[in-house]
Amino acid sequence: MALNRHGFTVIEIIIVMLMLGVVAAITLPASFKSSPTLQVDRAARQMARDLDLVRMQAIASKRTVRVKFDGANDFYTAFMDITANRNGTITETSDEVRRSGIVARGALGGMPGAKLPKKVQFGCGNAGSGPLSYSCAGDPIFITDDKANFDTRGMLMPLGTTGVVYLVHEDDPEAVAAITLSGGGAFRYWRYRDGQWVH
Repeated sequence: MALNRHGFTVIEIIIVMLMLGVVAAITLPASFKSSPTLQVDRAARQMARDLDLVRMQAIASKRTVRVKFDGANDFYTAFMDITANRNGTITETSDEVRRSGIVARGALGGMPGAKLPKKVQFGCGNAGSGPLSYSCAGDPIFITDDKANFDTRGMLMPLGTTGVVYLVHEDDPEAVAAITLSGGGAFRYWRYRDGQWVH
């Protein structure tokens, strides 16, 4: 009498599952790897959120807050006036950093702040004249002394201050983004695509 076999054995199912696991382990990491453009875009959006957070911290605490960009180390951090009389004095100490509101995502000399993601740096790559017509020919951090100072109303000081901060991917000079800072404390994120700035 011949047996008709229907279904699979447990060993056959385990072998198939192992084979699928090996294929997934090989192919999935490559599919999750983000492009240079996406990496720069994410870094620029995060920086715009951080700037807005610092601005809101200045308003909520009724204290002056400063964001300092460190182009040499691809790093930025914030400092808050912690004087008792709230006179706007900022000396850029570690105590001022802790009160500023930027979440530590890196470190520079033991000071918390935000380090740009790996392979993203301050720079303009192949981008020409940027948002607000600022050229990035000389400096990708186009704001006085590489510092953005917010008063107790969240306005950039001195009044009327504007600026642009450019980010680029070190492996792709076409992957460029920018954040514009306006006197009213508004930040706008821009992307460089096909020779044009879009937001």
